[in-house]
Amino acid sequence: MKIKVIMSDKAMSRETMDAREEMLGAALSSDAAVSVDCIKRGPDELDCNTDEAFAAAEMVKESIKAEKEGYDAIVIYCFSDVGIDAMRENVRIPVIGPGETSLAAASMLCNRFTVLTSESVNIPRTYRRLMRNGIAREKMASVRALDIPIGELRSNSEAAEEYIRAVCRKAVEEDRADGIILGCLGMAGYGKRIESELPVKIFDPAFIAIAYAEMCVRTNLVHAEAAYPVFANNSHVEL
Repeated sequence: MKIKVIMSDKAMSRETMDAREEMLGAALSSDAAVSVDCIKRGPDELDCNTDEAFAAAEMVKESIKAEKEGYDAIVIYCFSDVGIDAMRENVRIPVIGPGETSLAAASMLCNRFTVLTSESVNIPRTYRRLMRNGIAREKMASVRALDIPIGELRSNSEAAEEYIRAVCRKAVEEDRADGIILGCLGMAGYGKRIESELPVKIFDPAFIAIAYAEMCVRTNLVHAEAAYPVFANNSHVEL
């Protein structure tokens, strides 16, 4: 089994993507392999709605390429699930969004959850998007920011963990949250130790998404044409 993970920005180094492959591979069975790649054009980082708009078209192109190359499933490596509906219109393999899968997991295990994002400027965009989801409308207590630049989040692990720990503690104490979703995949891998220190379940979308992708392949759980009609390109867009 081969799973393609597509980064929704183009500035990730090959070294960092290789590290992501190793990290995510730990959540898969021995006969499942993961390959991580960035989009080739579009934003360097995903910081706003405009970045999402330009990234989405490239995500569609990369998903079509992945299916042609024989991948069995695709994971969007972004909590915003950038381009997910359009991707599903263009491929017939599972397309997994970390955002929606994490919300589904939290709905089963939590009464109130907080979503973490990287910087305060992202809170309105994250909140507005999540309010379109019925689970979030029912159970989300807040969106909180680490206020650490995404570049530092990736490069300074000690600082990132301290920021995450502090915000998680505030979510428990002030929001009465019993669940916390790491709403930026740059936070992947930080939750396990913090969870052992707080009376809360921490959801790591990167690992939830990759494991769910494997399960979807094994159980043939994939979107149907009735829900996502095949894109016929009658509008003559460039793919």
